[in-house]
Amino acid sequence: MNATKKDEIAQLIDKVIFDPILLRKLSDRVYELMIEDLRNQRDRTGNYRGIV
Repeated sequence: MNATKKDEIAQLIDKVIFDPILLRKLSDRVYELMIEDLRNQRDRTGNYRGIV
């Protein structure tokens, strides 16, 4: 990752951390992605065990 990209990410992080609404939106999205990933893992594990 180049320095410019790191600077852009750092600026975005600063913006999100100090904006409660953006921070909440980010947290909600991360939670949604984690739930989706857990469901996908459960589905894959079930398929390996022969459970449909």
